[in-house]
Parts: sequence; structure tokens; C-alpha cells
Amino acid sequence: MAKSKVVVVFPVYNGERTLRSSLQCIADQTYRDFEAIILDNQSTDDTLHIAQQFCRKDRRFSVVRSEQHVGALENFARAVQLGATRGEYFCLRACDDYSSSDFLACLVGALDQNDGKLLAACSTKLVGPNGSKIKSPDKSIFDFTKGYVSGRVPRNLTFPAEWIYGLYRASAKDVLMPRWFELGNPWCFASYVVSELVIRDLVAYVEGPTYDFTEGSGSEQRYGAKSFRDKLNQRLKYTLGCYKISEKLPEVNFITKFKFFRMCWNDARRKTRYKLLWIF
Repeated sequence: MAKSKVVVVFPVYNGERTLRSSLQCIADQTYRDFEAIILDNQSTDDTLHIAQQFCRKDRRFSVVRSEQHVGALENFARAVQLGATRGEYFCLRACDDYSSSDFLACLVGALDQNDGKLLAACSTKLVGPNGSKIKSPDKSIFDFTKGYVSGRVPRNLTFPAEWIYGLYRASAKDVLMPRWFELGNPWCFASYVVSELVIRDLVAYVEGPTYDFTEGSGSEQRYGAKSFRDKLNQRLKYTLGCYKISEKLPEVNFITKFKFFRMCWNDARRKTRYKLLWIF
């Protein structure tokens, strides 16, 4: 079976409130030649019916229903596997998120022009009750390896966690999957997984389009650690898991390795939002 050029996968569970408009956002993209798959995780609301109705209206869309309900991490992992199998490029889309109409076109162009990159990503538009704001990466993350070899390591690895919803080359699956379940928790796993692609300079950043992320999903309340011990454990897992990426970078001196560890620790603090003591 020939692969589609672009596959968009919607891993969804009980998304009846927003699914139709999120699907329409992809249907209205200026890039038209894509396949979209709605991966229903045994929803108990009207999600499946809405998905089937949309598929009848637009033949580029289809539904795959999981045989049994699984956790969020596994459902998204299935989406990655499905996208990488069916498409040369693939992206994930939450059922309550949107993007500018040129999102796919710009990101496809970026991967077409950069054979060595595994992910094309753009800025995030954070949409909340008081309006919206743009979240962009810090310039210090670009050409990371070059700076690392020269002893320059940023204090924080600042990039939008929503890059998890960027456009991947199918082979990115081999980088994503080994890290996917390491934290053991959906909270902050997006930043954790994408961090290797950032550190290894495998991201093509595109200015202009936006991924529109709706704030207020309640993920931190559902998945965030509650006790001091669990917070410390998650911070350490995040830090050490990111520090392990240095094994895939050129050899450097002890001082640079220490700076890299500091960056990983700082990043774990900022991404998890766990303050263990007032000073760190």
C-alpha cells in the first residue's frame, strides 16, 4: 500500500464538544492533499457519531476505533505508530486544538527543504479566556550542538511544548518511541519527548503559521504529582532522561557537561512547575 504524503491523526476520547470544529480546521487547510484519521479511544459520548458524519462529508477523513480503551499516553503512541506507517509525514492533533490555515503547507515545505530534519514546528498561539498570546522558541536552542561543542549551553531549553503537534517525518518515530513512556505520566511528556529532537538539531522552525492551543484542559490537575516525593521523582526522571541525550552528542569537557546537566535540571523545574523548595 502506497503511503500518503501527509497523514493527520486525531487521537480522541470523549471529544464531542470540540471535535467537529477541530476536524473542520484541518479540512480547511490550504494544503489539500492529506489523509486524516480519527483514532477513537472507545469514547462513551457522541464522538464516534460526529466522526462518522464528518467522514461521509469529506472522504479524506476516516475513523479507526480502538478495540479497548487505553490511557492517554498509549493512545497517542498508537497515533504516532499509525501516522508513521501510513504517511511520509504525519502530525497529531488534539480534538480541542486548531491552527492557522497555512499550518500544513508551511510545515510540509520545511521538511521538503530540509532532508536532515525530523520535525517541522512553528510558534504556538495560546488561547485563553482573556485573549491570546504567541509562544515562540528562544533563539539559544538553534544550532544547539555547535554551541554545545563550543561550551555554550543555555540555562533553559526554551521551546513550546506544543511542538509535539508539529509535522514529523515518518522516521522520527524511532526517536520518539524510546522516550515516550519513560516519565510514566502524561504531564510534561510532550516537552520531554521533543527535547531530544531539539538538542540534536532535528527541528526545522517555521515563522508565520501557528498551532493554536486552548488553555484550561486541566492536565496538571489530573496528571501532575501531588506529594513532595512524587514531585522530586518526576523532576529527577525528567532531568536524568534529558541528560542522557548527551551520550548522542560530541564529547566535551566536564564544565560543559555540568552546564548541560544544569540546563536539564532547570528545564525539568520549568516544564513540570514543581518547586520542591523555595530556592529550586
